[in-house]
Amino acid sequence: MNAKNNATNNASNRVKDLIVITGRLADLLTRENRALREHRPPDVAALLEEKSTLSRVYESRVRGLSEISEKPQAMTQVNADLHERLRNLGEKVNGLMEDNAKLLKNAIEANRRVVEAIAEAVKSSQPGPGTYSADGSVEAGGNAAASQTTSISVNRSL
Repeated sequence: MNAKNNATNNASNRVKDLIVITGRLADLLTRENRALREHRPPDVAALLEEKSTLSRVYESRVRGLSEISEKPQAMTQVNADLHERLRNLGEKVNGLMEDNAKLLKNAIEANRRVVEAIAEAVKSSQPGPGTYSADGSVEAGGNAAASQTTSISVNRSL
């Protein structure tokens, strides 16, 4: 009987731990999603380490709980309210993670576009090389003139 109580207490304690960790993860994802929506990259970056740590702890606790779940008698003794709280938090975190993935994807795409626009602006502001025109004079020009009238020399030592 004592072993059964220990297994039940162990399962209940693990469920309670997972509820606390899942709640912290939900809070962190809520803050990160808000920062992403409000375009506050420094705030997102500040949450990265905590998110990584909480995710590892969460994964570890879920794995530990699944080991206990293999002993159905222990899990059936866990308070139904704890089961319900954990299930509700799990659903909340799943929804927050889906939102987080979409928001991160959008932020990455927006940053990529900004970098491309900056690179294009820098490239277009640089003067191109001078090219020879059809009459042999040098013109400051763009790529179109260069592709039509670029002089070529051949290295005969090959």
